[in-house]
Amino acid sequence: MTTPDPRVYAILAEAGFGDDVFNPRQHRTCELVERHALELAIDLVGRLELVDLLAEPRTVEALLHARRFVPPFHAPLRWLLDRLALAGLVARDGDRYRVAAPLPAPDLDGARRECVEADPSYASAFALLDEAAALYPRVARGETSGERALFQRVGLWVAYFDNANGYYALNNRVAARVAAARLGPGAVLEVGAGLGSATEALLEELGRRGTLGGLTAYRATEPVAFFRRRAERTLASRHPGVPLAFSPLDLQEPWGAQGIEPGSAALVWGVNVFHLARDPEATLREARAALVPGGWLIVGEGLRPAPGEPVGAELPFQLLESFVAVKTDPLTRPTPGFLTAEQWHAAFVRAGFTDVEIVPDAVRLRALYPGFLTAAVCGRRPIEAAAQRPSR
Repeated sequence: MTTPDPRVYAILAEAGFGDDVFNPRQHRTCELVERHALELAIDLVGRLELVDLLAEPRTVEALLHARRFVPPFHAPLRWLLDRLALAGLVARDGDRYRVAAPLPAPDLDGARRECVEADPSYASAFALLDEAAALYPRVARGETSGERALFQRVGLWVAYFDNANGYYALNNRVAARVAAARLGPGAVLEVGAGLGSATEALLEELGRRGTLGGLTAYRATEPVAFFRRRAERTLASRHPGVPLAFSPLDLQEPWGAQGIEPGSAALVWGVNVFHLARDPEATLREARAALVPGGWLIVGEGLRPAPGEPVGAELPFQLLESFVAVKTDPLTRPTPGFLTAEQWHAAFVRAGFTDVEIVPDAVRLRALYPGFLTAAVCGRRPIEAAAQRPSR
């Protein structure tokens, strides 16, 4: 495992993050999750009976045909092969893959055991990875879909999307701190609130700063009814004095037609949701329209280290159509899922935001520690552009 350069913590401190958020144990546990995802990928290539086929260079399409896997399994299978290629276990030449050397026996217990001993809260992250990996062969054969199988495991998602899960809570805490630092008096619109863990993180951060009283309205949106109702029950009881409201919002459709008034929010934000937009720039423009002049969009995201480079956290979500059925572009978004810091920065600029910034500075941090994957992307609706009115 890589030990972060001490300069990493100096850069994080400059951005307002101390060892309560980022520290050597946190870096270690996140790396152990990545290692476990690699071990699962090695195991799955064997369970899917692909090793012999990969003795010769083959495309994903050829592998699907040879094993009679269903077409929707293309994205998960490509992800598995790319993860093995990143580890040097599979050679990739264009769109063809082959086993570069005999694959090692997968160790499915070592990383999990070490990580959970260091931080028991990570158990829910490993549970989701293991459950999803167990489903890969069934999804490959068309016996079930990822949505049908995974969303039946309600307890799995409730445990994973929770601030008690140190792995998932990291993004919430980073984005909440960045958002609270930029939010003045006004209304908040949260996109993809899920079970409410990011909402909770922001409300706690505003309370810690003594600025919760400036919150005039908080609209938490979530398309999944079960998640939304559970979040409403939980948060309403914990924060009875906060002006909370809950409603659905389809990220892929125009927001105004769903009751989001233009220029109504001082802050639009979401954690681990904007990468699900089929057309990220169109969605960013919808968020920009919802902001008051000078208002902020804060997007908390897991970051891809380099274009096309797989990230362990993606393993379960490769099975979900909502994760992979997005618009791709060779330059701006070559693969579904997470974007790089540079891709997010460029998308914000093209969508008309100013003061665009990645906090903490993931590009500087990545140069010192390639495993740095968490940040918030910030952009502001221009005051002068927002003030313009069409001429008659």
